[in-house]
Amino acid sequence: MQQRHWYHRAVSVLAALFVTAAGGLAASAPASAADLPEKFTISGSGYGHGVGMSQYGAYELARQGFGGIKILQHYYTGAKAPYTTTPKRIRVQVYGPDPYSFSGYGDSGRTTWVTVSGGDWRVNKPGKGTVAQGSSKVTMKVRIGDRGPVRVKVNGKVYKGDMMRIQWSGTNHWRPNGKEAVATIDGAHGAYRHGRLTIVNRDMTPNITNDLLLNTEYLYGIAEMPSSWGLNGGSRALRAQAMTARSYAIAKHDGKPDCRCHIVDDVRDQHFTGWKKENEGSGGRYGAVWTKAVDQTTQGKTRARVLQVGGRPVTAHYFSSSGGRTANSEDVWSSRLSYERSVDDPYSLRAPGNSYASWTRTMTQQQARDLFGLGNVASIKVTRTWSSGQVRTLTATQPNGRTATLSGKADQMRAWVGRATTQGSMPASWITRIRAE
Repeated sequence: MQQRHWYHRAVSVLAALFVTAAGGLAASAPASAADLPEKFTISGSGYGHGVGMSQYGAYELARQGFGGIKILQHYYTGAKAPYTTTPKRIRVQVYGPDPYSFSGYGDSGRTTWVTVSGGDWRVNKPGKGTVAQGSSKVTMKVRIGDRGPVRVKVNGKVYKGDMMRIQWSGTNHWRPNGKEAVATIDGAHGAYRHGRLTIVNRDMTPNITNDLLLNTEYLYGIAEMPSSWGLNGGSRALRAQAMTARSYAIAKHDGKPDCRCHIVDDVRDQHFTGWKKENEGSGGRYGAVWTKAVDQTTQGKTRARVLQVGGRPVTAHYFSSSGGRTANSEDVWSSRLSYERSVDDPYSLRAPGNSYASWTRTMTQQQARDLFGLGNVASIKVTRTWSSGQVRTLTATQPNGRTATLSGKADQMRAWVGRATTQGSMPASWITRIRAE
């Protein structure tokens, strides 16, 4: 979805900002500078949006003896995880323009480079076959031509077409018993031991997808939970993560024509780094722990355990850790999902290694004035919370008693308040205290 902070962030946020004033407009003597706090220290807990499975909570439940399915049933109301038929393959966009139209994501520019090392490689033009191949490390220039075709330049020669493919040995697509080569893309955050790269032109930018086996090759590369947890009593949490990630991918398998993909490789969907995750640690030690957990939920290329509600795979959200209770989906975003209900989660706070069990942020007097639209701010209090305990309304008070409130959905409150801090962001919207200093 670090310790990159392990969470999967949802991308649909609908909320409203209400700033109201009360207490009359009568003039009063201004407070002296000595009477006003210079800053406000915000204390809180948790990391992420708060919907679905808390990953640190899952870790602690596993340490207490819960199985992977029991963990899922705790966090997802009405959930089951039976073995079921799954799609065989999935196409993951690993480079290219954003198909979701979200600001700040996606790649641009007409050129990138693909490097293959450790084995054999070939360039394939669909309908024509292999146009170039070799057996030593190579870096290929991939560019969208002036008239739109994909151009692949390798060893001084240019090959072009509406669609081009790059393949390497040791994969299920080409020479499966050959040397195990690895491909990388300049500007992408993964490395790819499995699959093949398919390149097309989208908006004059190379759109590159990796075609993978869903139940194994794709899930082996999901970097959403620390593999090391499996060596410290958390192996069942890794299994729960594998089932959740598989369900999410299947639920998104209808495809996106704009990118010729089913899913993208970052937090807009799920964080996929490929071989970097699978080969993590010295000699791949940690990666082996993660792939074992994936394999324990898999029976074959088209059969595996899938998180289901009402007999259907669901787009299950997950995040790093809560402040003691997870959130209803509609309290954080807009849609009410029957399986994402608020549940107790003291486990997040008990899990070892959770550096966000408590945190602080600082808001200056000027930042508080700007946020609430008041001349001076003497105090800020949490006056309403959602059922999860996440902040719903903050009330700021001037020295003369006039007040202003800030209200919104939990994730929007996290964004608004976070931007008004000296750090520029806030880990979560579980605020336990705001102290004037």
